[in-house]
Amino acid sequence: MRGRPTNEQFRQLLEHMVQTLKTEIEQGQYEPGADLPSEKALALRFGLSNLSVRKGLATLAEEGWIEKIPNVGNRVMRKRQRLALTLGLNETTMRNLGLVRLLEDFGRLYPWIEVKVKPYASGEEPGRAEAGTENPPDVYTMNSLQFRQLCELGKESLVEPLDAHPGVFPLLNEDYMFRGVCRLRPLIFAPVVLCYNKRHFREKGLTEPNGSWTWDDLTACAEQLTEGERYGFCFHLPDVNRWPIFLLQSLGESGAGAEAKAARLMEGAKLCKRIVCNRKVFPMYMAESNGDIEQMFLEGRLSMVLASYMAMNEWKDAGLEYDISPVPFVTEPRTLYISTGAGVARTTAHPEEARLLIDYMAGERAQALIREHTLSIPAMQRTGQPGWGRQTANPPDRYGLYREMMFSCRTHRHLPVLPTSIGKLAGLMKAFWANMISEEELGDRIGVLVREAELHGTHDRGSPNVQLE
Repeated sequence: MRGRPTNEQFRQLLEHMVQTLKTEIEQGQYEPGADLPSEKALALRFGLSNLSVRKGLATLAEEGWIEKIPNVGNRVMRKRQRLALTLGLNETTMRNLGLVRLLEDFGRLYPWIEVKVKPYASGEEPGRAEAGTENPPDVYTMNSLQFRQLCELGKESLVEPLDAHPGVFPLLNEDYMFRGVCRLRPLIFAPVVLCYNKRHFREKGLTEPNGSWTWDDLTACAEQLTEGERYGFCFHLPDVNRWPIFLLQSLGESGAGAEAKAARLMEGAKLCKRIVCNRKVFPMYMAESNGDIEQMFLEGRLSMVLASYMAMNEWKDAGLEYDISPVPFVTEPRTLYISTGAGVARTTAHPEEARLLIDYMAGERAQALIREHTLSIPAMQRTGQPGWGRQTANPPDRYGLYREMMFSCRTHRHLPVLPTSIGKLAGLMKAFWANMISEEELGDRIGVLVREAELHGTHDRGSPNVQLE
């Protein structure tokens, strides 16, 4: 006696029916305007129930292949004219989304839409890719900082309003809200975590990092790990997704005055300097990017680094025995996270198709592919649940740690300075690290930036443009 098909077998049968009918429509077996066979005939042909066939036909209708005619049946839609969409993005976004695979899958669903990828030039803001350029994007992808920058410049209308996605982590929708209007759909996000070489810890007989670690714990452990040409800890100091972690951790509860906020930011700046100037811990390495630091980690020259989940996409095939832990803290666990979203360009000539692409990338099907083939974290909450598909990208053992870290995640907008002042703050920090300005001068100048922010207000303001790593 034949048993009932499993859920996976049923899914495969249904997918086979849908894909077969698409192929036959494409190849002209069913001409535009022709009726498909009856549900009963399709059920017999594909070994499905009438209810299952209806579900497959509903999918074809949603994707624009057929239309349901009441009391008649299912009719093939008139042949669609081929068109091209331009997708604007940073090159790292291609890696972080596993974009090639997504676009191949999108092409199978919507074969009349060709998606052309247009990387932004190095340092280019998305807004500059709009007017006066060849093939301006129909769809923008940008990180949360780039979006806040557009808002700071009064250019939020570059992207059309979109409904907030109810299935994503709530804090991600907030990243793309401005004055109560959502303009981008979140796709992926990445907290910064502490990555460590498990073999180094095992060889030294040291306990691996955990969520209770303070920076003093890290320093003590890193000093024991440093030997010869290997150092215990490092990160790309100038990166705007790294050093602000120390400032975010130093801030207490909201409501403090400008002087108190400035004093707390100074404590974070001094802690950062103490760590990076400790030559028993931190090498004097002239890195040009996060990639330089991460390469040293992969080569075993560093035992611990700060890196985001997205950066780990470069480590999938490295064979490194590593794991992750929350970033050490001062008094309260906090870390920085980065997200990326997609929005419809105001100037697009194909708004309906642009929305189809965004709905696809933010939808369950694409989010499951991101989960399966990358180490980026999908924005949709349930695709991150245990048992949701298989992950083939060789994740660290503690990959799911991010779910327990959500309470500690912050962005640059939580810093008490104007977004346009973060670049100034970075310049002050560099001078302070190099002993070119004193603690007193740094404190005074940070105070000026904080008071400026309080005078002008920071609600719904923007942030500097950075790469999503």
